[in-house]
Amino acid sequence: MSEENKDRDEFQEFLRKFFSSSESFNPEDLANQAGISMDPANLGMMMEQLQRAISGQGEGINWKLVETQAKKEIDSQKIELSDELEQSFKQAFNTASLWLDEVTTLGQYEYNPQMLTRQGWVMESLDLFREIAEPVATKLAEALAENLKESLPEELSQLAGPASNILKSAGGSLFAMQFGQSLGQLANESLSGGEIGIPISERPSLCVKNIEEFAMGLGLDAQEVLIYLAVRELALQRLFTQSSWLKDRVVNQILEYSQEISIDTEKINRLAENIDITNPTEIQNAISSGAFINEPTDSQKLALDRIRINLALIEGWVDTVTDLSTQRLPSRIALAESIRRRRVSDNPSQKLFGTLIGLQLQPKMLRESAEMFSVLQKRLSPSQRDEIWLHPDQLPSEEEIANPELLIKRLTDGKDDFDEELRGLLGE
Repeated sequence: MSEENKDRDEFQEFLRKFFSSSESFNPEDLANQAGISMDPANLGMMMEQLQRAISGQGEGINWKLVETQAKKEIDSQKIELSDELEQSFKQAFNTASLWLDEVTTLGQYEYNPQMLTRQGWVMESLDLFREIAEPVATKLAEALAENLKESLPEELSQLAGPASNILKSAGGSLFAMQFGQSLGQLANESLSGGEIGIPISERPSLCVKNIEEFAMGLGLDAQEVLIYLAVRELALQRLFTQSSWLKDRVVNQILEYSQEISIDTEKINRLAENIDITNPTEIQNAISSGAFINEPTDSQKLALDRIRINLALIEGWVDTVTDLSTQRLPSRIALAESIRRRRVSDNPSQKLFGTLIGLQLQPKMLRESAEMFSVLQKRLSPSQRDEIWLHPDQLPSEEEIANPELLIKRLTDGKDDFDEELRGLLGE
């Protein structure tokens, strides 16, 4: 028997055993069959999901696998939540609330901020990521399964036909492992719950260990850094609380993009020829890079542009009110510059959305948004400036961001006459 026929027979026997619900299966057998060295615990979860798929019980992404993989990526840490640390934390948010009240009326509610460990950041974020990533991963798994099924040899295609959902579960598990890895890396770096541009929780949140390391790296007073980041986090939370439609808007645009995800079979074939399947890192890198996903359609490009605009507007507004609120902080300029550098070179939101949908934030758009809000601040009252967040239709267009005078005209057109008539009616 030739080596090729021997390998094929072994693989067919492997599939036959796997499809048989009466036989137990050792997850490590899968690693040995594929020549891949992976964590047996993770493989066990993958196998559990695949075996559920055989019986028709497997649905969606294995989020337990996402969680497990994320926690593996988290650097070990020991945090003593001392009375002193808790007091500093509360003081920072009390100060942040008072200072923000001076520059904006948006979202003036009672909040209950929380200190997060890196593991806590992962756990708090899972619900949000389940909402935005599940549809993307499901669509990706479906597209990948369809292409793989079509590419199988006839004898294997017939064998896998009755259990085609297994391929979907396999794609979902691969996505779960890769996404969990990215999530854990984000937890190691994120300073707050809202640094990705969308709050991960309804409570303002700061990652105390990451902030300690951030402050030490800058050589700045830890309490000043804590206050500054508390202002930014609370500003973002206020914005999303006031504009309750904003989160849904960004999420829906991600879903709009995901609906048209498709797989390029030729790219898969080329990857199969060039990638070392015994190297799990290469496999994960191929998945995370989206190397086998077709180029975005025109409608997908429009969705990406809308997401970029929304994230840029959010960042620009938070930058503006933070700058106005923190005038009393001696290190505010250094901190603002550090945040800007971090946004360009090590942006958590870019890492997340880049992994998820290939989104690259444009420094030019971020810069123009910040400049637009700077102009609005000089020309309009805080309430006029914040009118853009009252309704989705009020958001500036890309043209208005580049040319703030157009936005100012729209926001103020006819209002002076209206105010004068109102004062007349009131006898003022």
